[in-house]
Amino acid sequence: MGMKWHVVAVLGVACTVAAAVAADRGLSFAGAVAPPEEASYLRKLASSLWQSDGTAYHHVWPPMKLGWKIVLGSFIGFFGAAFGSIGGVGGGGIFVPMLTLIIGFDPKSSAAMSKCMIMGAAVSTVYCNLKLKHPTLDMPVIDYDLVLLIQPMLMLGVSIGVICNVIFPDWLVTVLLIILFIELLQLKLF
Repeated sequence: MGMKWHVVAVLGVACTVAAAVAADRGLSFAGAVAPPEEASYLRKLASSLWQSDGTAYHHVWPPMKLGWKIVLGSFIGFFGAAFGSIGGVGGGGIFVPMLTLIIGFDPKSSAAMSKCMIMGAAVSTVYCNLKLKHPTLDMPVIDYDLVLLIQPMLMLGVSIGVICNVIFPDWLVTVLLIILFIELLQLKLF
């Protein structure tokens, strides 16, 4: 229980720092009036983390030439979608690292493309499960009442996540993904 509070505290501090950095997007601290010894720590942190050239974020789109990276990414994407659909987890934990590390996209673009890939896998899985019946009960395998209960909160969570993905800097998205994957790994293994 104590470890979960540490993770929550780290995420809270990271969100606070990201909000402070995002709030100072348009400000340039290079010509500040205060001498460097009197500048606050938060202002120094914001200046060092945020680029002051006016551009907030650069998408990284690698060249899409057929090569070993595209072939390997396609195989990993195929097996990730297959095993993600079998296990019911979607495959985002496989797609985002594959798109970032192998193909070469930036983490924000990888997360967005991963959602599109998961959407395709989810639509095909729902289509295959529409007519299936529960093995022991006389009802469909998809519990529509549970879906109606969970879906609004899921949509709210996704909306907040998309807003945070747009606001947060690239390094924070990467750190939060690493923390999430480490926490999920600990939950699954221990």
